[in-house]
Amino acid sequence: MASAAPPPPDAEPPECPVCLSPFDAASVVPRVLPCGHSLCGSCISSLPPASASAAASSLRCPLCSQCVPFSRALGPSSLPKNLALLSLLPSLPNPSPPRTAGAASASAARPLPLPLHAAHSRLLARFRHAILPESASPLHSSPPGHPPAGLALGSIACDLGAPWFCSRGHPVSLLPIDAPVSGAPLQEPAFYRPSHAARVIAAIDALSSAAREEMLDLVAASTRLARRVCGVYGAWMGPEAATLWLVSERHTPGVPPLLNERSDELETVARIGAVGMEVCEALMGLHGEGMVLGCLRLDCFRLDHFGRCLLDLNEVLALCRGVRAGVCLSMDGALVAPEMTAILRDATWMRSHDFDGLIGRNSDVWLLGCILVALVTGDERLAAGWNTDGSYDDWQKEVLARLDAALVGTQLEPLVATTALCLSYEPESRPEIADVWKCIRGSQMKPGADALAPADDIVAQKSFRCLLLGELSSMCSAQAAESDDIVQPSQDSDDKNSTPDDESNCGFSNGESVCTAGTDEPQRNGVFKSSTLLAHRDCVTGLAIGGGFLFSSSYDKTINVWSLQDFSHVQTLKGHEHKITAIVVVDNDNQSLCVSGDSGSGIFVWRVGTSLKQEPLNKWYETNDWIYRGVHCLAVSGTGYLYTGSRDKSIKAWSLEDYSLGCTMIGHKSTVSCLAVASGILYSGSWDGSIRSWWLTDHSPLSVLEDDAPGSIAPVLSISTEANFVVSSYENGCLKIWKDDVLVKSEKLQNASIYAVKLNGKWLYTGGMNKAINIQELLEDKSELEIRDVASISCDSIVTSILYWDEKLIVGLSNREIKVYDKGS
Repeated sequence: MASAAPPPPDAEPPECPVCLSPFDAASVVPRVLPCGHSLCGSCISSLPPASASAAASSLRCPLCSQCVPFSRALGPSSLPKNLALLSLLPSLPNPSPPRTAGAASASAARPLPLPLHAAHSRLLARFRHAILPESASPLHSSPPGHPPAGLALGSIACDLGAPWFCSRGHPVSLLPIDAPVSGAPLQEPAFYRPSHAARVIAAIDALSSAAREEMLDLVAASTRLARRVCGVYGAWMGPEAATLWLVSERHTPGVPPLLNERSDELETVARIGAVGMEVCEALMGLHGEGMVLGCLRLDCFRLDHFGRCLLDLNEVLALCRGVRAGVCLSMDGALVAPEMTAILRDATWMRSHDFDGLIGRNSDVWLLGCILVALVTGDERLAAGWNTDGSYDDWQKEVLARLDAALVGTQLEPLVATTALCLSYEPESRPEIADVWKCIRGSQMKPGADALAPADDIVAQKSFRCLLLGELSSMCSAQAAESDDIVQPSQDSDDKNSTPDDESNCGFSNGESVCTAGTDEPQRNGVFKSSTLLAHRDCVTGLAIGGGFLFSSSYDKTINVWSLQDFSHVQTLKGHEHKITAIVVVDNDNQSLCVSGDSGSGIFVWRVGTSLKQEPLNKWYETNDWIYRGVHCLAVSGTGYLYTGSRDKSIKAWSLEDYSLGCTMIGHKSTVSCLAVASGILYSGSWDGSIRSWWLTDHSPLSVLEDDAPGSIAPVLSISTEANFVVSSYENGCLKIWKDDVLVKSEKLQNASIYAVKLNGKWLYTGGMNKAINIQELLEDKSELEIRDVASISCDSIVTSILYWDEKLIVGLSNREIKVYDKGS
């Protein structure tokens, strides 16, 4: 279902059709009647009953005159809100109450806590299309003896779709990105394993903000300049390595071998002209993106399979690092404009990083002139042979003499004067690159023909980012290139991407911690800790919180009560004669109740208070055939009912006032395995593979959520709801997400059953037979919903239940343990 478009700013808000009062989210809330029409709560309360005999349980809709059930004892609050109408209301700023100075300082000293794994959520949203998947595995080998700031070479291990569109085996180059290390790194324990994207984001977060922006600009610019520069795919890390790599497309043939293939004069001149124009177009494209190079070399240009000349940005960055480190000298063919050399030699400028007014496009014009000299003469050393010891004029004269000898009498003879202007010592005397392009293009056209010049829409006052003076070029240490992070998996092996964490190494004790590699805000740094609660003697089957306590149920027929202050054991409740299969807590104004169900169809109610009694407040048994005996799931609602799902394929509603059976809901074709309540609707999942929804007001059926795809039917094991989302997990390892009763996502997470699922905001927690808790983030776009892996937590045993409370993740396991994961300081 497509999301509704936001109303125009001048549109009138929706209003109640009876009193004509505009709806809002506080006093005039739209409530949905069973017939489907929406009225405000005040109008619903004032409507007369449909008949005298049913005065307390019905009313007549004033719009369709249909008699609909309505409990006047519960009032309009028992009816579900119309979320579609509420989404159309204009969002008004909530006035905040005045705070004292003490309260303000306390609030500033204690920031709002983040979820267990959400440290880099905002950064991940920005880099989501600049992170290569781990399966790409581009690093296969590293050339021996390469310089400290050099490149590693490899190829893509699998086909990549959007936004890379890269086939398997395509050659790439990898540039190591060093993150500054401050202090001793915290050791990650075995139980916590962040996803590949989370590891990459943590490494990116450790970079400076300027380096992060430079990476994003390179990826975005290469995408827009696809036919002028080699594509920069993004960042990647190896499964066992700590080095961050910038991966870029690489084409094997370079421009220098092209110079050695000189045949007749006409063909050579035409080839030089074509390559020269493409070099101009690449530089103009980068200038349009706000970038200048600062240094260049002829082998930074590559030829694709169509013979086009492309600029390799990874080669440029590697060259820039060599220049900054003093490795690349003039004999290596590094081209650096005179004014750029002066900046590099001025320690004051380099320390202050204040290059405003010093960097412009003119330095790249000088580089273009040197590239043209190398193309025409075939002598790269001549192009890079100038120095600042007073011989610049002599070098310029020698260059012009060689150009005259090569081009006089050819179509490119006008290029001699243009190249001489490009090599002017004063930057202001150099021409625009577009003029150089016109000179080459015009010399190759017939007399009288007009050369179509490329668009030059660069603003003269625009500030430029210089790659030579940027953060990525200043990473000249040999740490990344000489580390043990350079792995050499087989190019054709797909099973080499597993991590050491995949092995069985899950034993851990209380207080074990895992570090965060970095967060968006420094004051939120911390470590992730876990503690183990031991009191049960068999598999933990359920977790619930209420009345200030944590309740856990187990197959050992007991309920253990834990303090939420320090998670110490408070009491054990005994009374069940069969395995306890479900537990839930009811928080009322007067008292809190703990309700448990067992495999013998027993339902026990326990009073929750400062002192917990050993004996249950009440207990009863469902009456059904012994073949279908057993309560599988429990749920409660604000309407005063307790709901039980059983093996007899039914859902029963029990009154919490006198514990009498209110009604029985029939519709499922197999055992009802899970229940969830949200927005006035009861959702039930069954082993028949379907999810049904029921009105809480009259317990009438509302809809059936099914997946019509072939082979998609599997028993539903768990349901979690949040806002207008319903998430369900299945026995075959699938996860399905429904929005407004429409299936928006279906994904197979594993090849085993998923017994527990919990949706908390945009964070999704799942666990089951794979003995791990998968943490994922829901990224909702206008047209689709994406599930992104964030991290996983290894466990000793099968995950049976998941609960999220107060920034803590509480997990029940089949080996009788309860794990509590939280973020310490």
